[in-house]
Amino acid sequence: MFGLYMLAIYLGIAIIAAGFVALLVVVALAVGLVTHPIRTLALVFHKLAALAAGLALILALIVWFWYDHSKPDFAPCFWGSIGVIVASILIRAFAEWILERPTRAKRRAMKRAAAQETGRVTMRMPVSEEVAAAFESTRDGRRASL
Repeated sequence: MFGLYMLAIYLGIAIIAAGFVALLVVVALAVGLVTHPIRTLALVFHKLAALAAGLALILALIVWFWYDHSKPDFAPCFWGSIGVIVASILIRAFAEWILERPTRAKRRAMKRAAAQETGRVTMRMPVSEEVAAAFESTRDGRRASL
């Protein structure tokens, strides 16, 4: 009798822990969607594509080894599973590319760092070439003549 009570307590603790983890995942997704929506969606698709590919692989193996190949629904089930695996690989590769790509802020920082290494001044506002040339010539110590 005591064993059933302990089992109920352990299952209750496991259910509470799973609910807490689910709540943390929802909060993390909400914050991620507000701060970095594209990266968060890419991360979700990255994980879902991996899950779909794993389940499709299990289904393809079950169909191949334990299902009658002469039945008419063998080919759609098997080749559908293979199609899901291929699509998941493509989705995961695209999501990986999005996740590995530097953010806009990082790209701007790299551009500024490269401009500072060369000693050039970059302007954020579009200006005419004459104004930019005049600015560069005064920077070198020569007088600008417009």
